[in-house]
Amino acid sequence: MFHHVKELQFNARVSKPDPRFARLLLEQFGGPNGELKAAMQYFVQAFGCRKPHPDKYDMLMDIATEEFSHLEIVGATIQMLLTGVNGELKNAADESDLTKLLDGKAAKEGYIHEALVIPISFW
Repeated sequence: MFHHVKELQFNARVSKPDPRFARLLLEQFGGPNGELKAAMQYFVQAFGCRKPHPDKYDMLMDIATEEFSHLEIVGATIQMLLTGVNGELKNAADESDLTKLLDGKAAKEGYIHEALVIPISFW
């Protein structure tokens, strides 16, 4: 059973809208190695321990609950980063090299070549 406290465990602060960073945080929110996956993994693993090892069940459920709180913090941060985003700022983020690369619309080979030939340009 979960107990929800309405205040966030950690108060994230955002100084201005940043849709590019919000997009990157989405990976941490629900990506293959994100908070949602971690929470569900601990949650499901706990069920195998419930009867034979109640102490381990409690520990895994505590960890799963903590991961859900991380999910809430990341989600709130994404929402703050997108507050006030207008069409011009969103379009600029959509047209950035990083966004194109993440979407698979940019030729990765060019970036790899440049990183190998002129590595200082990526610092």
